[in-house]
Amino acid sequence: MDKFYEKKDRKAFTRDAIIGLGEDSFRKNYYPELQEKIIGLERAVASNRALIAAIPDTLFTCGLDGEIHPISDIEKEDPLSDLIFQDEETMNILKSMISGMSEGIGFYTKEFEMSVDRSKYYLEARCQKAESGEILIIIRNMTDRILLEKKLRYLVERDALTGLQSRRSFEEKMERYVNRYHENLAIVSVDINGLKFINDTLGHYNGDLMIVEVAEIVMEIFGGYGLVARIGGDEFGVFIENTTEKEIELLLQSMNTLVEEHNKTAGNRGLSLAFGYAFHKKGFVNTEFIFQEADNNMYQNKLLKKESIRSTFVKAFMKALEVKDFVSEGHVSRMEHLAVLIGRELKLHQDQMDRLVLLTKFHDIGKIGIPDAILKKPAALDETEWKVMKTHTSIGERIALEAAEIRDIAHLILKHHERWDGHGYPLGIAGEEIPIECRILSIVDTYDAMTNDRPYRAALSIDESRKEILKCSGTQFDPGLVNIFLEVTDQ
Repeated sequence: MDKFYEKKDRKAFTRDAIIGLGEDSFRKNYYPELQEKIIGLERAVASNRALIAAIPDTLFTCGLDGEIHPISDIEKEDPLSDLIFQDEETMNILKSMISGMSEGIGFYTKEFEMSVDRSKYYLEARCQKAESGEILIIIRNMTDRILLEKKLRYLVERDALTGLQSRRSFEEKMERYVNRYHENLAIVSVDINGLKFINDTLGHYNGDLMIVEVAEIVMEIFGGYGLVARIGGDEFGVFIENTTEKEIELLLQSMNTLVEEHNKTAGNRGLSLAFGYAFHKKGFVNTEFIFQEADNNMYQNKLLKKESIRSTFVKAFMKALEVKDFVSEGHVSRMEHLAVLIGRELKLHQDQMDRLVLLTKFHDIGKIGIPDAILKKPAALDETEWKVMKTHTSIGERIALEAAEIRDIAHLILKHHERWDGHGYPLGIAGEEIPIECRILSIVDTYDAMTNDRPYRAALSIDESRKEILKCSGTQFDPGLVNIFLEVTDQ
């Protein structure tokens, strides 16, 4: 049964039909419906425009004429669109994609790079064929994602401190040769001697600087021959193909020469390296065995140098201190002279006299761990700088504990800035708790500092300096030792 509200035999919206009906009849019967359809169409267009504007991708269309055009009438800032149109190579890629879409293939995607004004873009283009025959081209800028992926890959494959290949990269390289026949392979193992000593005495910052310096040397020697990696905290590995034992020996000699040249100007960061290598002449490769042999040879070389390495570092530290410290020439000899005079008056035992003389020479060895900006500041130190300066006593103790020659005075180096009244540092001990050697040094060191120019003040006269020492008797200095000091300096 027909519904009474449904119109029957409605004519199509053709030009003849509209003319035949007449304008009044058309408005009466069809205009409301047509107006509703137009409104719906406008809403759809507005939604599409908003959608396209919100899409971060760059959009083009290719019409039946084969020409590529940006989607028109869309208000959207897209500088990439202009760059694409200006780049002939990119336009050729897009045209090639369009021409390659054969009949029946409705979707095509391709990734490529675009270089404009020294900037590189990583792009992904997608082509979609519409029923009308037009092709919609969507270009996505993948640059940020690709660069992030490369950065993450770099962090995995590279050592963050040195920029060398990581242990993972080194192991992956070795795995590629397992159970394969190959000739003339070599693995070199290089280790930094004394890195723990540097970390314990000068701190990890200086230890890291040493690691970077060694990495640069190893890379300079071996970088053009094979893969260079940091495979441990203080260890480096080199994997070399198509080489000879003679060539490896020559490269190691060159590395030794470079280290020696570096140490001439390195100050307190002189380098000592242990190394070993293993060579595979021909046959099926067992890289694990080759690496183990190289590591064993390196440790054997390390043992030969172990006994002298700490002594070498301490000597380097003393040499660096001579250059780095701000005291005038002759400071140590003047202190030693006064300290010996006081020691003789006290009739100290010979072992005490020996420790006293050593203390005058090495009491400030910890200053090599203090930045020059603080050590040579031509003004009084602020609170933060003073905290840093006071750490030189504990740094000096750690250095002395590692060196057989001065190990016996390590505790004296730690305490040589304690005060008679207990207001010194770092322990705050007082009176006779302070070793006699430290109490003597405190007086002669202060006296010599006052009677010689410093960056932040001119020298005082001998009389003025003696008065200052007396003024601090019972507070900074042992009063009994002050009296002896005044006697031996009363010339």
